[in-house]
Amino acid sequence: MTTSTMATTERLAAFAAGVRYDDLPSEVVNVLKRIALDTIGTTLAGTTLGGGCAEALQVVRGAEGSAESSVIGFGIKAPALTAAFANGSTAHALNYDPLGGEGGHLGVSTLPSTLAAAERRGGVSGKELIAAMAAAAEVTARLAAALARAGVNANERFLEGQLLGYFGAAAGAGHVLGLDAQRMHSAMGTALMQAGGSMQVVFDGDPPAKAIYGGFANLGGMLAALLAEQGLGARIAAFEGQAGLYGLFYGGVYEQSVLEEGLGSDWFLLQARFKPWPTSGNVHPYIEAATTIAQQGVKPNDIASIVARAGPYLRPWCEPIEERRRPPNPASAANSIVYGIAKALVNGHVGLRDFTDEGLVQKDALRLAEHATCEIDEAYVGKGTVEVRTHDGRVFAETVTHPLGHPSRPLSQDQLVAKFRDCAAHAAVLFPAAQLDMLIDELGALETIGDARRIGDLARGPLA
Repeated sequence: MTTSTMATTERLAAFAAGVRYDDLPSEVVNVLKRIALDTIGTTLAGTTLGGGCAEALQVVRGAEGSAESSVIGFGIKAPALTAAFANGSTAHALNYDPLGGEGGHLGVSTLPSTLAAAERRGGVSGKELIAAMAAAAEVTARLAAALARAGVNANERFLEGQLLGYFGAAAGAGHVLGLDAQRMHSAMGTALMQAGGSMQVVFDGDPPAKAIYGGFANLGGMLAALLAEQGLGARIAAFEGQAGLYGLFYGGVYEQSVLEEGLGSDWFLLQARFKPWPTSGNVHPYIEAATTIAQQGVKPNDIASIVARAGPYLRPWCEPIEERRRPPNPASAANSIVYGIAKALVNGHVGLRDFTDEGLVQKDALRLAEHATCEIDEAYVGKGTVEVRTHDGRVFAETVTHPLGHPSRPLSQDQLVAKFRDCAAHAAVLFPAAQLDMLIDELGALETIGDARRIGDLARGPLA
């Protein structure tokens, strides 16, 4: 039996256990509060619009147990373990939560388990919650960046958002539960033992189960933290080992220095991307390009053909083309480049209503999608191009490299609040306007809250 070096895992675990609110620059605190607001918003919308979320809720209801943590937007409480599963499912079900600048899903890996653990423990201040979120977000962002900087297509065979989310969720929940560096290391090891996320669910057309993959990551991350809290040892080379995260899933190809250098001083989470459209981030350049073309006065009935030009790594977002033209459910629609283009050209925008049962069968959009094809070529890597030809021979082409929401073009706070309100309007329970105002205000001043259970109470459903 050989023993692996564990230095990288040890350092990441020590960081996740030891980061404190007073260590955080003000800009980091601000981004984390934006992540909290945005993720709670997308969770509320997912309660009714997210494929697979109703089934997840039924499992949570059937499990019963102690009323420890809020099931956001459903008006109930559940054990922290199943609340983390439910909220992880709804947070990412619409593919609308924040992304990392170089990959990873920071919203779903940062908030659900962390908040559930805080409610379970009780007495966790807003400052403590923010520090735990910093641990979760930074671990996730760095794990993703280590792949991106090594030139790895992190989604070639695995759902990066699910796979890396186990470790972020374990870091956030573990921090709230007060794990020291050694127990946090065990939480990372136990997270690895559960980690998964096959891309087959995308290759086969995004059935509703794909929408709730964030639930699996949060269930696993929370369970890892709870087991470590009880003293279960799993101090292994979770990241750098021959069968660690990168060895097992990515052939050992990653940029190791990204995981350690500047840890605690250079914050990768600052590059968080907040989504203006409820789709995969890979679809965003095409939505923006198509919207720009629509603004030039091109009418749907004028259009003879549409070509989306994409790099090879975007093939699953283009194929099978018949299903991408007529997606059978919201998860499939959110992963379809041609559906996003058709909606933008017909309506001039893409919003939550485009992923409702009614929106999925909009005749004008589906008719236009039939004229859309994807051209796959290495030359199109890193940008999204839409070319529209009209019946009278005119050609309109737009290319977008950094769509709205990219760190270089961030959403304003007003835009983020408007998105939150739109999401909340779709919640499974009706929130009084005054309560939503209160929730927005308290998330904006999260560092002043004495007990994070206040956030759970406000986000769960109407106050008694």
